[in-house]
Amino acid sequence: MKKFLLPALCLIVSLSCFAQEQEPEDLQGPTTIQRNHNLLSGSDAPNSGFGIKGGVNFANVYGMRDIIDSDMHTNFHAGVYAQIALSEKFSLQPEGLYSRKGFETDVENRFDYLELPLLAVYNITDNFSLHLGPQLSVMIAAKQDDREINMDDLNTFDYGAAGGAELKFGFVRLGARYNLGFAGLLDEGDTGLEMGKDMKHSVAQLYLGLGF
Repeated sequence: MKKFLLPALCLIVSLSCFAQEQEPEDLQGPTTIQRNHNLLSGSDAPNSGFGIKGGVNFANVYGMRDIIDSDMHTNFHAGVYAQIALSEKFSLQPEGLYSRKGFETDVENRFDYLELPLLAVYNITDNFSLHLGPQLSVMIAAKQDDREINMDDLNTFDYGAAGGAELKFGFVRLGARYNLGFAGLLDEGDTGLEMGKDMKHSVAQLYLGLGF
């Protein structure tokens, strides 16, 4: 009997010590492992998670406004996003978007892109954040007055910068953003038009997002 008593007492003492160690951690917050998991998943940051978003584009071109006298082209963008928390204030937000840009003269010029922004997000408050980062875009279609045009004379790759601000209301996100393209719209190598490198996209956006 005695030979079983000592191991039993040791087990009881060990369980008691474990329970006492666990209780303060429960009161103080998540464990180190839990905090590390939250850091990776982003659940500690006020603006983290993933979701869908979409809105309106107010598009034009810059660099040749005095020459072509273009007007704003209004269209849409839509896609998905994910946000990965790096700290309580900072996070990264990659996105995948379908976006229609363009400009209008005597005809409507429309260019459809797949866009990949990668934004740094700074959470000023739990409900308000600023976004800034690079963006890559690939043209997948081009039209003039709903007629398909040959993209051989167009530069189908664009790179630029995007920046804006966002408000969060529960799972709803409302934001405004400005995108500036750095690559010329026309491929001057094929067209022989040196001015092609000066015609670049400029897009203001308003969007609504749903987060999960």
